[in-house]
Amino acid sequence: MRFPAFVFALVGLALLTAKSASADEHLAGVTVDYQYDAKDLHKRERAWWGRTYLHPSVLGDPDVPRPIVIYLHGINKHFVRYPWMGADGSPDLRAVWDAYMREGRIAPAVLAAPSTTVSCKLPQALWDGFDLDRFLAHTIQATRDRVRIDLSQVIVIGHSGAGCNHRGGLVTALQSTLPLRGGLVIDVCMEELDASPLARARPGTDVVVTYQRRWQRDFQSFTTRFLDASKTNGATGLRQVEELTILDRNPHTVIVQQSMDKWLPRWLPPSWPIRDSGSGVAANRDADNR
Repeated sequence: MRFPAFVFALVGLALLTAKSASADEHLAGVTVDYQYDAKDLHKRERAWWGRTYLHPSVLGDPDVPRPIVIYLHGINKHFVRYPWMGADGSPDLRAVWDAYMREGRIAPAVLAAPSTTVSCKLPQALWDGFDLDRFLAHTIQATRDRVRIDLSQVIVIGHSGAGCNHRGGLVTALQSTLPLRGGLVIDVCMEELDASPLARARPGTDVVVTYQRRWQRDFQSFTTRFLDASKTNGATGLRQVEELTILDRNPHTVIVQQSMDKWLPRWLPPSWPIRDSGSGVAANRDADNR
């Protein structure tokens, strides 16, 4: 497919701070940070900080197109930057990524995550109006000299409050203009009224909802409505709601990696084919030629 026009338009609108790249001593790869202040939208609540992690397996050949996995965090009570991507008080998915690459559990891929410190304490207000296409445009701009991103292989993951706002978060991310490979909805609010908005994902996108029972919700009502709404909307991708049995005392945290352990290898198997530039795969460097 050709490089989507929205990328060039959004990069033109972008207001990026000076980006930084660093290698933490305990990590194998490089972290790239960037910021979008949303001034062009005049909506402060849509500003965010971006962080992308580039493992050596993707840095070693920057001309090879790589899938990208995007992670949306839940509520941010302490207003910290980069929850789940290096912030104190939460696991670091970059270390999980190192393990995946070292063990060959998934194909080499880019890991990226926005973080927000605005309107982030209430799940129903979190990630209001989040625009996945815009975030990808900024991510491409920030990493274009280091990696090629395959826009035909985008996976979105969201945890907890990331799936509770009908006007943003996972709901709007899954309605991206891109044909997403998959959406992993992890232990979200699961109110019955949350089901239909999540089911409005593009028909061909796989959407899997995982949950654990320590946090009690009306699982059956949500499941029935989600599957019925998916069918009504003509979904052709996999639509599934599943319980994961977790014995850890912090199941709401542990379920993130357990869900990723199960589903990412299915969407990004280690034997993922490498396509050359003649395949029409979007490449970061193409942006320089427009």
